[in-house]
Amino acid sequence: RGRPPVDLERVPWSVLGPEFYRMWSKDENGRYQPQHLEILGQSGSGKTFWLAQVLTEMVRRRKSHVIFIATKPADKTVREMGWPVTDSWRELQKYDQAIYWPRSSKTGVSRKRYQAVKIRELLDNLWEPDANTIVVFDEIKTAEDLDPDVRAQIEMYLREGRSQGIVVVGGKQRGQRVVSDMHSETSWTVVFSLKTLNDREYAAGILGGKTEWLPVLESLSKARHEFVIQGPEEGDQFISWIDQPIDVKQVAKQTAGYRR
Repeated sequence: RGRPPVDLERVPWSVLGPEFYRMWSKDENGRYQPQHLEILGQSGSGKTFWLAQVLTEMVRRRKSHVIFIATKPADKTVREMGWPVTDSWRELQKYDQAIYWPRSSKTGVSRKRYQAVKIRELLDNLWEPDANTIVVFDEIKTAEDLDPDVRAQIEMYLREGRSQGIVVVGGKQRGQRVVSDMHSETSWTVVFSLKTLNDREYAAGILGGKTEWLPVLESLSKARHEFVIQGPEEGDQFISWIDQPIDVKQVAKQTAGYRR
């Protein structure tokens, strides 16, 4: 017989968020110890909106250096973060928080090649000791599929990034067909509403088991964009939702002068 569904407490993000920020950005012996995070959710689930809130708060609390790597042709939520947008490494160095968005009028293979060159250059240059940097892949599977070299770089960031002071945040619409290191190396998992039963079953397996977790995922309210958040310690798992959104544009103005 299977085990019963997990019974999770529902806690609004205004209450749960401060504890998450404390744990996610904790210090050990005076040194910032980053923890990788994966976030799954279909388009429109609230995934990017939640991520914008989290990154904005990390900038405000720790003055973290954040690079948000966008690969979609367009994304309204990303633009609303109010951060500078560039696809130039030279230009990127002017900012501590920015959206790296290699866009092109090219299509198909030519577009993938263009983005692969840009992202390889970025990841090569960001790799430095004591970086205190959060590298966010809005769609990590899209980045992985650009070419084998980009995939290898992402794997290196997941396996070795902590030693460099680098956090990897990997966003996915589906949990399947992503590098296995994303699941094994991440300490935090966030799951929003997923479209298909196969996707929900896969996410349930990541969280701990289909029998216990599938009912939890199917209970999430799409109307208020509920999500499951699971941390590295026993008991670090809740259902939450953004009840008091941060004005990300206002914070972007306040932190525009931050430098590492």
